[in-house]
Amino acid sequence: MRKMFSRQLVEARHEMLSIYEALDLTMHDAVRAFVTNDKKLASKAQQKTLQIDARCANLEAVCYNLIATQSPVASDFRLLQTVINIEFNLQRICDKVRRIARAAKHKVSSDIELPAELVEIIEQEASYVYKIVGRCISVLVCNDLSLMRELLVQDDTVHELYEEFFRAYNRMSSVELADDSSYDDLRRAIMVSRYLDRIASISIDATSSLSFLLTGQRLSISDIAEIDEDELESMRIPSGEDVILQPVSDARYVSNLPEDEITDGLKALIARAAAGDDDEVLDEE
Repeated sequence: MRKMFSRQLVEARHEMLSIYEALDLTMHDAVRAFVTNDKKLASKAQQKTLQIDARCANLEAVCYNLIATQSPVASDFRLLQTVINIEFNLQRICDKVRRIARAAKHKVSSDIELPAELVEIIEQEASYVYKIVGRCISVLVCNDLSLMRELLVQDDTVHELYEEFFRAYNRMSSVELADDSSYDDLRRAIMVSRYLDRIASISIDATSSLSFLLTGQRLSISDIAEIDEDELESMRIPSGEDVILQPVSDARYVSNLPEDEITDGLKALIARAAAGDDDEVLDEE
């Protein structure tokens, strides 16, 4: 029974990472659809978010079932709580990605032409959000809390671009549209910048949950940024009998992420996974 339980814990972790990867790739599609006025791609991205929602709901059910039926010990419970917390935040991200896809469809249907300057800011903001999500996934696969340090700076950059988007929009002359419905479509279009800003923040919040798994403490990104690397390492606690951390195995479930958005450490793990290397078990005794 314990071997089956251990396998189920690993599978839950892998599914969480796979969902994260699917969200990242779907976000790329949604933003691309918005920028290029591709209504078909927007519809495809919207459908993908519904599938991701279903996967999140199933993962949550699996985790609560394991808690109810397996009486997990402390380390097992920390992992299940971490997966549940991250899964909850992935649902929040999924909602924002779906809103971007809807905005792309409304932009095309209502024939809204945003000024090139605004579209460029959206693209620039999205490029930083992609890197934040890629680093967040890298943190989770590599189990490296120190990688979180740069996330606050990157999040500040995204928020600055979000503010710049609306400053640029407010500098422009008012757009005259036919009716209230058209204004509602315009509102959806310009809110894409806000959705991207929230995706970055939510992704960082989700990743901070790893601190509970590795240290037993609930540390925010701000807390981690104030702790030096040696102290962070000293805070790690044994992962337990069933919580086996296997970065190479985990990397297989995020191997489709764009290389320019992930850390060198994750790139190396993906390369090892592709080469068929055995997993290195990081279970501490």
